[in-house]
Amino acid sequence: MWQAIQGDDKKAFEQLYQQTVLPLSKLAYGILKDQELSRDILQDIFVSLYIRRHELPADLNVGGYLNNAVKYKASTLLRDKLARESHHVYLLKKEQEAELFQPDPYEHTALKKRIRATIDSLPEKCRQAFMMNHYGSLSYKAIALEMGISVKTVEKHISKALQLLRKELSEEQYMCIIVAILTSLYFS
Repeated sequence: MWQAIQGDDKKAFEQLYQQTVLPLSKLAYGILKDQELSRDILQDIFVSLYIRRHELPADLNVGGYLNNAVKYKASTLLRDKLARESHHVYLLKKEQEAELFQPDPYEHTALKKRIRATIDSLPEKCRQAFMMNHYGSLSYKAIALEMGISVKTVEKHISKALQLLRKELSEEQYMCIIVAILTSLYFS
């Protein structure tokens, strides 16, 4: 069947799809526990397989290739999700630490302006995705639908925004600590 697919036999590709889509869907769902993400992964894998059909070896074990592709894509998605979640936890921790410090109103206003300036400096789509997620509390899927882009692109936009904000918050947090230390030394 694989040789027929490499020979541009569309019916053979459809037959491969029909034979493998259900077990691959179960495999993806078993890992991700999300039907929509599972469908997205399978679509990406089959599109990639079809596009690369001439590049892959003639003796390819297609079933093994598809199983490994599903496992790889699913594990990559889970790893990226874990990284994003730990990044969010980091930002929340920094925000809580900043609240404990309680800077004076001028410093708080300056921090808000700095954060706003950082957000405003983002590219339009990146800023829009971040604002919809952070201030609109929309999921990545909802943002993707609203903006007409892929979930992966939404993830990249929000990740970029969070990296820039973390950099700004880290610098600001550092400055606040230095000011607090200098103030306590000067007035004690």
